Amino acid sequence: MTTPFFSIIVPTRNRGSELETCLDAIYQQTFTNYCVLILDDGSSVDIRQQHQQLLKNYDERFQWYEINAADSFGSGPAAVRNIGIEKAQGEYLAFCDDDDCWHREDHLATAAKALETTKAQAYFAGMQIKDGQGRVVIEQQMQQVTHIALQQNTVIKGVHLLEPGQILLYPDYAHLNIMIVQGRLIKQIGGFWPHTRFAEDVDLFVRVCDQAKGILFRPEICATHFAPEKRITGSVSNQLSLQDKRLLEISVYQHLLIVCSNVPALTYARKSLAITEKMLTEELSKEGKKVAAKIFSGAALSALPSLKWGIYSLFLRLKKA
Repeated sequence: MTTPFFSIIVPTRNRGSELETCLDAIYQQTFTNYCVLILDDGSSVDIRQQHQQLLKNYDERFQWYEINAADSFGSGPAAVRNIGIEKAQGEYLAFCDDDDCWHREDHLATAAKALETTKAQAYFAGMQIKDGQGRVVIEQQMQQVTHIALQQNTVIKGVHLLEPGQILLYPDYAHLNIMIVQGRLIKQIGGFWPHTRFAEDVDLFVRVCDQAKGILFRPEICATHFAPEKRITGSVSNQLSLQDKRLLEISVYQHLLIVCSNVPALTYARKSLAITEKMLTEELSKEGKKVAAKIFSGAALSALPSLKWGIYSLFLRLKKA
């Protein structure tokens, strides 16, 4: 097979019909110069047998890899996707989670045309979020970015060229389902940060925008993300408690502050860090964990000083232990 324009990385673990929906949507793309790397991260023996039957519905572009032994705990989303990045041969890398899907058949076709026209290194699109009952809970994940983009000229119909400061607008971020990045760039920045099992997509999004020469955005909704907190799944990230997730998010934003170079990315990381530490402070305070609340309140104040939070932080310190 010739070198594909897109390598599409799909990590999976114990999915049935959801993975079929994901792969069907890829198979229906009007642009066909792609390869799909399906990376099984320790699914059960029964599920793997179902997957082998499922693959018969597609062609040789759909490649299956067993990353860990059946019924193993799994390596986690960052490590598995990094294996996909190492194996990928495409000029651009795209991603889709096994329980989500693209729903525009021209997603890749539009991206390919825009990327070939501009030689940009990063491309993002709009995405909606649904709950477990299939109801739309967020119509457009990147609302602020969409507002900015629609005021800019297009490079091709429906696609806008943005500066880093126009796309790094907290709390907007591009989920992996709508992220396409030049393979050379993603390998240059080291792929996913392997030391986290949560918010690895935010970490990659900010680092890509920090370094990319050319960032494209298509506001039209091209993918659906099903909110994992509404479903019972076997994914590694869903086994974490809320406070575990807060701590992992904090480590991601600290990582970004260390590795990013430019003001928009550093500003995004700084604001994200402060807000996450504030949420954790308030949760710890309600639980009566006063020492921890004081420490995180001070960290939040240091990350993003404000008079209101300074007063609250002082109040926590003056309260009796």
